[in-house]
Amino acid sequence: MWFCYIILALALSNHIVTADIEDRRRFSNPTYYNVGGVLSSNESVAFFKDTISNLNFKDQYVPRGVTYHDYSILMDPNPIKTALNVCKDLIGHRVYAVIVSHPLTGELSPAAVSYTSGFYHIPVIGISSRDSAFSDKNIHVSFLRTVPPYSHQADVWVDVLKHFNYMKVIVIHSSDTDGRAILGRFQTTSQSIDEDVDRKVVVEQVIEFEPGLDSFSDRLIDVKSAQARVFLMYASKTDAEIIFRDATYLNMTTTGYVWMVTEQALDAANAPEGLLGLRLVNATNEHAHIQDSIYVLASAIRDMNTSEEIHAPPSDCDNSGSIWTTGRLLFDYIRRQSLENGATGHVAFDDHGDRVHAEYDMVNVRAQGEHVAVGKYFYSKETQKMRLELKEHEIIWMGRSLSKPEGFMIPTHLKVLTIEEKPFVYARRIFDDSDCTPEEIPCPHYNASDDIDYMFCCKGFCIDLLRYLSKAINFTYSLALSPDGQFGNYIIRNLSAPGAKKEWTGLIGELVYERADMIVAPLTINPERAEFIEFSKPFKYQGITILEKKPSRSSTLVSFLQPFSNTLWILVMVSVHVVALVLYLLDRFSPFGRFKLANIDGTEEDALNLSSAIWFAWGVLLNSGIGEGTPRSFSARVLGMVWAGFAMIIVASYTANLAAFLVLERPKTKLTGINDARLRNTMENLTCATVKGSAVDMYFRRQVELSNMYRTMEANNYDNAEQAIQDVKNGKLMAFIWDSSRLEFEAAQDCELVTAGELFGRSGYGVGLQKGSPWADLVTLAILDFHESGIMESLDNQWILRNNMLNCEENEKTPNTLGLKNMAGVFILVAAGIVGGIVLIIIEVVYKRHQIRKQKRMEIARHAADRWRGTVEKRKSLRASILPSQRRAKSNGFKEAGTISLVVDRSARRRDEPRVPRYLPAYTPDVSHLVV
Repeated sequence: MWFCYIILALALSNHIVTADIEDRRRFSNPTYYNVGGVLSSNESVAFFKDTISNLNFKDQYVPRGVTYHDYSILMDPNPIKTALNVCKDLIGHRVYAVIVSHPLTGELSPAAVSYTSGFYHIPVIGISSRDSAFSDKNIHVSFLRTVPPYSHQADVWVDVLKHFNYMKVIVIHSSDTDGRAILGRFQTTSQSIDEDVDRKVVVEQVIEFEPGLDSFSDRLIDVKSAQARVFLMYASKTDAEIIFRDATYLNMTTTGYVWMVTEQALDAANAPEGLLGLRLVNATNEHAHIQDSIYVLASAIRDMNTSEEIHAPPSDCDNSGSIWTTGRLLFDYIRRQSLENGATGHVAFDDHGDRVHAEYDMVNVRAQGEHVAVGKYFYSKETQKMRLELKEHEIIWMGRSLSKPEGFMIPTHLKVLTIEEKPFVYARRIFDDSDCTPEEIPCPHYNASDDIDYMFCCKGFCIDLLRYLSKAINFTYSLALSPDGQFGNYIIRNLSAPGAKKEWTGLIGELVYERADMIVAPLTINPERAEFIEFSKPFKYQGITILEKKPSRSSTLVSFLQPFSNTLWILVMVSVHVVALVLYLLDRFSPFGRFKLANIDGTEEDALNLSSAIWFAWGVLLNSGIGEGTPRSFSARVLGMVWAGFAMIIVASYTANLAAFLVLERPKTKLTGINDARLRNTMENLTCATVKGSAVDMYFRRQVELSNMYRTMEANNYDNAEQAIQDVKNGKLMAFIWDSSRLEFEAAQDCELVTAGELFGRSGYGVGLQKGSPWADLVTLAILDFHESGIMESLDNQWILRNNMLNCEENEKTPNTLGLKNMAGVFILVAAGIVGGIVLIIIEVVYKRHQIRKQKRMEIARHAADRWRGTVEKRKSLRASILPSQRRAKSNGFKEAGTISLVVDRSARRRDEPRVPRYLPAYTPDVSHLVV
C-alpha cells in the first residue's frame, strides 16, 4: 500500500516538473540565475556562497532545471570604488539582484550600490541599512531591506504608551532625516482612525535639535513646566549623552519621569537607571539576514518564472540605452513575498520595500548600565498582527521606583473658560473703578493677542459649580470668557484635498489647541465634540425644545366687534334701516295711523315720519328709552314687537360672545413640537432658527429626517441665543430651537413666551477638559457626589427656579380681565361720537346764524318796502287833499305866489325811514295869503 502511494507521489511530482519545464520553454526563461553580493566581511562572503549552493537543493524554492550562481565582492569604504566594482564584477556577470550589507566604515557605500543598480532597475536587498532615506523610492527606486528603518520604532512606542496608558508625551528628536521620519510616523500611527478615539496619544511638545549638541539645558528648562512627564527621544549616541547629562542636572531623570529611547540612545554611556529602550532582534546577525534575503529572492523568481517572461539583465554599465523591464517586475515580486519562518522571524515588506513585522526587545537600563529585557514586540501567527508582551513587575523606573509613574504632572492652577448664557453665566462689564461683588468672579475677555479687551464680572449656576469643584478637588483657577463668544464649531479645511481635517473654533478650539485647561459652561455633550475633548459626567440633564411667543388675542381698536363676523354686522346694520323704512310705510298707509289725537294742551300729534322710525329702530336695538315717535297702527306695532325680540336676541348673543372672546379665551401654542408639519414643510411661511455652530446645529446636521428643515433654518440661524430670544419677543422670529434649560428659564421670566412640544435630542451639560486630562476622573467623581449630596438641586433652586415658574401657571388658571387694550375701540367710538356731535353742533350754529342774518336782511327789506309804500300812500293822500284846494283858489282868483316843497329834509329823516326818491317833483304851495 505505501509503495503505491510513493509511486503516485513521484508521478505527480514528475508531472509538475514537466509542466514547469513546459512553461519555461513557452516563455524561453533562463535556467540559471546569478545573484550578486556586496558584503562586509569574508565570513559573510563564504556564508553567501554556501547559502546559494544549498538553495539549489531546495525544491520548494528552486524548480528542477534551475540553478543559482553567486558573485560577491567585499564592501569598499570608498563609494566610487564600490560603484565601479558593482559594474565590473556584478553587473558584468548579469546578476538578477544584489544583496548588500552596511559598510564597515563610511555611510555612502549602500547608497552607491543602490544608485548603480537602481539605474538598471536591478533589485537591491539591504540586510543592515536602516536609514530612512532608503525608503524614498524616487531616489532608491529598487531598494528593499530585511531590516526596518529606525522610524519604525515609533510603532512600538505607540503600543507601549497605550499599554501603560500614557496619553500625553514630549518628543525629542534630531533634525536629520531619521529624526523627522520617526516623528511623522509616530504622529500618524498614534492618530490612526483604526484605533479607539478615546485612546489617541497626544504630543504636548516637540523639541527638534541639530546633531552635534554642546548643551541641551535651555530646551529642557522650557519643557520642565509641561504637564507631560513622558519623554520619547531619538538621538545618536553622542547627542544622547549630552541630553542625559543635562536632564540629570535638572533632576528630570528622577521619580515621576519616564524616558523611552531608540536603539542608538540606548547605548549612551550615561543612560540613567530606569530608562526604557528598544533593540531590534537579530539586528547584527548578518548571516541570518543573508539567508532570508536569498530565500525571498528565490521565492520571487520562482513565482515570476511561472507567469512572466524573464529577460536577461544588463551586462555592461557602459550600455545605458535600454532599461531592464524585468527588473521592475522582479522588484514587485520580491516586495510581495513573505517568509513565515525566516531566520529573522516573519519576513514581509511594505509598499516602500521596508521590512515589517520585525521583532524588538524592550530593554530596561539598570545600575552600572546593565541592560535587561523586560518585554518583546513580536509577530503573532494566531492574530497575524504584532503583539506586545511586557513584564511590568520586572521594570525598574526612574528614581529606582517599582511602581509605574503617572506620566504627567497635575497642575494646580487651571485656565478655565466660560461663556455668557443665562441663567448659567451672567456677565457684567465693569470698569477700572468698579469691583466684583462677593458672588461674582472676574472673567476678562481676551482678544487675539492675549490682551485684556474688556473686564467682566461673572456669576450664575456654572460659576458656583466652579467654586464647588475647586474646593472639592483642590485646584486654583483663572476664569475668562470665550474669545469669539461662541461654544465652538468645526470647519473642514481643504475639503477636496486628501488631507482635509477639522479645525475647531470657540471654546472647543481653545481646549483642543491646549490654550485652556477646562470649560465650565452649559456645554452640551455630543459625539462631534467628544471626539476631540474630554467630558465629565453631566451636571445637568436637558434636551432641545422650541420657544415661541404666545399667540396674542385680537386687541385692535375694533376688538369689541370680534363677537360677530363682518357679514353679521352688515346684516344687522341693514336690518335696522329696513325695519325703520317698513315701520314708516306701515304707519303711513295704515288707515289707523294718520288720525289726529287731541292732547291736553290742545295741540295735535303728527303721524310717524321716517326720521322717527329710524330713531325708534335704533332705540329698540340699543335698548334705549323711546320718548316719542312710536308707531300707532296695529300692523306697525306688531313689527315693532318682533323687532324688539330680534334686538333682545342679538344683544344677548353679543354679550355672551364678548365675554368668551375677551375674557375666557386662552391662547394655545402654535406648534405641537419638532414633528409639527409646519416645521417640516419648507413651503410654510414659518421662520425658525437656532445658533450657528452650536450643539443643536450639529444635532440637526446628524438627523437625516430633519435635513429639509435644517436647510431652511440654516439661512436664519443666529450668532448667539440672546439675539434670537429677543427677536422671538419682538415677533421677528416665530420659533427658536435651543436647549430646554435656557428656554424654560426664559418662559418663566416672561409669561408671553412659551415652550412648545416635548423635549427631543436629550443630552446633558458637562465640564469640558483636554483629551487625557488628569482632572477628568476627579471632576466626574466630584459631580456625581454633588448630585448625591443635593448641591446640584440647590443650584437649580437658586439660579433656575428662583423666579417662581408657577406665576405663569397661576395666571393661566384665573380668567382674564378686560383692559383698555381690549376695550379701546369702544372708548374711541364714544370719543368719535363726542367729536361728531361737536362738529354737528358747530355746523348747526353756523347754519342757524346764517339763517338769522338772512332773516334780518329779509326783515329790513320788508320794513323798507312797507315804509316806502306808506310814504307813497301819504303823498297820494296829500296830493289828493291839495289839488281840490288849488282848484278852489284858482276859481276864487288867487295868484300862485309860490310852491310848497314836498322834499323831506335828510337831517330830519329818521334813519330807519325809507329814502324818498329824488325824482319826485318838488311842490311848494303859496300860503302867504292864508289867514290864521
